Amino acid sequence: MGKASDMTIVAELLTKLDEAMRTVKGHLAEMDAEQLNALLRLLAPRPSIGSAEMVLTMLAFREIEARNRAKS
Repeated sequence: MGKASDMTIVAELLTKLDEAMRTVKGHLAEMDAEQLNALLRLLAPRPSIGSAEMVLTMLAFREIEARNRAKS
């Protein structure tokens, strides 16, 4: 494979990842506080670095933090 096709693959993968992250963020934004906290309880307390669980945990915490900042 040449550099151009490699770059195309990278761009496509990043686009798909971005779309997936936006979808997850949208779902988290629709959850109420009780659901977010329940989700965090279900996730591993120390997820593996770079794992999907770690990303979901971080996004859930960020959603909670954003709501807390909005209340202040």
